[in-house]
Amino acid sequence: MQPYLKAALLIILLLFLITFGVKNNEPIRLHYYLNIETLEIPLYGLLYLSIIIGIIIGMLVGISTRINLRRMVRSLKQENTELKEKAAEEKEEEGPSVSPRLEEEEERERED
Repeated sequence: MQPYLKAALLIILLLFLITFGVKNNEPIRLHYYLNIETLEIPLYGLLYLSIIIGIIIGMLVGISTRINLRRMVRSLKQENTELKEKAAEEKEEEGPSVSPRLEEEEERERED
């Protein structure tokens, strides 16, 4: 069911974008500082271009965040491994430990 829902939403979005483009096809000219002008482009083209640039910037920010998180995970895994090794070494130095319950069970078996 979910693939059909995604396909339906995508079709609705595409229809909206197409009808928006048809309704807003008047050419516009952007004016920047220092009297810099651009070519005439349709209004919908400018809006679509702005959306695409925003998506690209968001993806770049997301990628940098993901890279930083991977570095953090890698360092935490390394720290975890080191702590496990240290705990194992300390446990070996203490010698084998027997739980009190196990000792009680052994005593009961001897009595029987």
